[in-house]
Amino acid sequence: MKTDHFHNKVVIITGSGQGIGKRTAEMLAKRGAKVVINSRHQEKVTSVVETINNGGGNAIGLSGDVSSYHFCCELRDFTLSHFGRIDYLINNAALASKGGILDTEPHLFTEVYKVNVFGGLNAAKAVVEELIKTKGGILFISSLAGVIGLPSYFLYSSTKSAVATIAESLSNELYDEGVFVGVHIPGFTENDPDKNIMLPNGETVVLPKRTNVKVLSRDTTVKRIILQLEKRKFRSYSSFSGYFLEYLYRLSPPLSLLFIRMNRQRIMISDTFAAHPIYQRKNRKK
Repeated sequence: MKTDHFHNKVVIITGSGQGIGKRTAEMLAKRGAKVVINSRHQEKVTSVVETINNGGGNAIGLSGDVSSYHFCCELRDFTLSHFGRIDYLINNAALASKGGILDTEPHLFTEVYKVNVFGGLNAAKAVVEELIKTKGGILFISSLAGVIGLPSYFLYSSTKSAVATIAESLSNELYDEGVFVGVHIPGFTENDPDKNIMLPNGETVVLPKRTNVKVLSRDTTVKRIILQLEKRKFRSYSSFSGYFLEYLYRLSPPLSLLFIRMNRQRIMISDTFAAHPIYQRKNRKK
């Protein structure tokens, strides 16, 4: 009987207390992987670990913020002390944010970049020597917003674009070491009920359920993430819209930008948050 590719593989998944990260951990555990759960919230870590272990899987977890390199080293050592090796790192942790440059408080620039960009770099740096030993891999989770800059998402778009570029660099840099590095670009995926988004004033609120676009189920997105890991494919998408947007941008950046500009108002007010006072220009201080 053929052994599953992920059987006894040790996989660290950052930001796995909910959403795509959580479902990835659950599905990998069902395939025999030993998964390491991470979230900034201890109660979420505890819940996911218990769910997986009660279902016959093998999970451990550590709460902490990947924007700290010290914590990422602690996460590495914690994993090695329990499982003795590391095969994969899935850099999934990220802060969702929305807001235009006129409204966004400057201190949020650093806050979002610390998690979305430096969090992935810190985790990769902390575990890369272990991945060289196991000929393992790193997968960065990007976004459709990282393919082309979206209005009112300049912070989130720019961080997710940076993530893809980092993956490209590391893929070439670590090729001779036998370490796989890839980037996954999810399509519009159903939100976790507890998923938050940061508003331009720093307020964090629950992200409403998407109603204006067709969304993928979390299982669909996660199955494609896992398949990408198994095939060690550098770039993969969860939806046709991802392929289309990437192709259009590479074919003609000016045409892509024109398409975004023509749809800018719909993009900028596409969320339920359009009615929030922070987005009303009449309330902006002059």
